[in-house]
Amino acid sequence: MTAPRILVVAPMHSHPPDQGNAARLAAFGAALRARGAWVELLYFGLEGLDPQREAAMRAAWDGFHYLPPVAPARQSFPGHWGLDDWCPEALGEAVAALHARQRFQAVVVNYVWLSRALAAAPGALRVLDTHDLFGDRHVVARQDGLLPSWYFTSVAEEARGLARADLVLGIQAQESAELRRRGAGRVMTVGHPPGLRFLHQAPGEAAQARFGMLASGNPWNVGAVAALDAALAGQGLDWLLAGGILRAPGLRLRSAPRRLAVAEAAEFYAAVDCVLNPMQGGTGLKIKTVEALGFGAPILGTRDAFAGLGADHPAHQAADAAGVVALMREWAGSATFRAEVALAGRLLALRYAAEVESQYDALMALLEE
Repeated sequence: MTAPRILVVAPMHSHPPDQGNAARLAAFGAALRARGAWVELLYFGLEGLDPQREAAMRAAWDGFHYLPPVAPARQSFPGHWGLDDWCPEALGEAVAALHARQRFQAVVVNYVWLSRALAAAPGALRVLDTHDLFGDRHVVARQDGLLPSWYFTSVAEEARGLARADLVLGIQAQESAELRRRGAGRVMTVGHPPGLRFLHQAPGEAAQARFGMLASGNPWNVGAVAALDAALAGQGLDWLLAGGILRAPGLRLRSAPRRLAVAEAAEFYAAVDCVLNPMQGGTGLKIKTVEALGFGAPILGTRDAFAGLGADHPAHQAADAAGVVALMREWAGSATFRAEVALAGRLLALRYAAEVESQYDALMALLEE
């Protein structure tokens, strides 16, 4: 059987995988290539392109193509973006040109707001990797006490985008069910492989901090850190903060965490004994939780931080940031609890990794049809 040729279209870089969506994109391409597919990337470069990123992406994909960013159109609706406001005609033209030359068996478009590009590859299986729910995302943000940011649209506009695909990918089972409710036809859940680095990594040296959080600067992360900071007031628990969130404007924290600049995630996981994820609300899959599981790090977090992973240990089921702080106190005071948390995280990582591998096997079987 001839290996399928697949074109992946994405607005974010895949390498370095230094944020959740980049990690998802990099893992997606690697998983399909490991199963024998020929996979090329068309990067619609909303984040720009420098020589280091370009070299890394050319090395990671069977083919690499770049379309310079185009400013979004004017917002079509008073309260939200229109479905295609962020998708210029030039992207469809680039997909059409590549498809005319190479005849891809499948085109995988990342994000519903680029779904217009699916129509540019006639005869190919049209796959939409949603990453998240964008219909009424602004409503969810306000319910979580956050200002809407980035892309958000109505449920009706999102449904138009879902209808353009032959196959819609949800990143976790709950979201796949919601995508079906929102009108998507064929839906498949494809999660994020944790990598299981702890199976082959050597024991680390003494950590720099007992607790730590690694996060990008998106509004949900900023809100989670602010809530954790408030809950830590007067608790006497030291912690460390790292990642793009350090560049978030106006981030003033009374608990005075140690701030650590890291070039790679591995530096953070080597620096802390226990990882924190106090995320509340939001949608999608919390990639940083999956990443921490792959590193074998003990994690304390909220139910929302572990959504879609099948977690059942109390350390992974806190209701809010105050609950995470209570778990921090228990972790600091009990060697038995520390051992339980470590074992629960690694067992969860193994179960989830097996589940995701099966999902990719099913996706590859479909692409080979």
